[in-house]
Amino acid sequence: MRSLAEQSYYELLEAPIEGTPQQIERAYRIARATYAPSSTATYSLFSSDESASILRRIEEAYAVLSDARLRREYDARLRRVDPRPGAPTAIAPAAPARSAPPARPTAEVPLRPRPEPSRDESAELDGGLAPENGVFDGDVLRRIRVSLGIELEEIVATTKINEHHLRSIEANRYEVLPPPVYLRGFLRQIAKCLSLDPGAVADSYTARMRESSAKLR
Repeated sequence: MRSLAEQSYYELLEAPIEGTPQQIERAYRIARATYAPSSTATYSLFSSDESASILRRIEEAYAVLSDARLRREYDARLRRVDPRPGAPTAIAPAAPARSAPPARPTAEVPLRPRPEPSRDESAELDGGLAPENGVFDGDVLRRIRVSLGIELEEIVATTKINEHHLRSIEANRYEVLPPPVYLRGFLRQIAKCLSLDPGAVADSYTARMRESSAKLR
């Protein structure tokens, strides 16, 4: 049996390949509870670092499998691993398996070099990862980051933005975000890390934030 790091997202969540969104969500919640630090089922099997690494991968798996378009793309990649008729679909993860991540150096760690797209090119980025409606909110930015295989820690190391701010941006926690003048700068840096149009991301996100604030008045 393959290790947890080598398993596909379906195997990791113990979810059926043809499972419904409800089945995927249920499997995700069970997997997360199983490997939580307070779980009595696994506390003696994994170190805290190993559990944290597994939980991060569980979150990645759910982020992909809970999105219909990302799930189709992931399934297509899995099928390309072994295209023989009758071969099992979920035979390997889409990306090379990774064990618990090593400690990151304090010096700046550059992201993998990716050409910055022009405003016209951004809509076609990475096979259509940019939203068709052009709206960038925290959930969209998180799903693009996960689909590109970029860890949040990499963005922290590259941009020097506080991780709390990054998580709040991805969670659309507008009430705890810094003033717009600083927020726009953060959004532009995040967009560059994801090879998105910085201006489009900053404009779209702050517009959504203003709309949300207006509704609460």
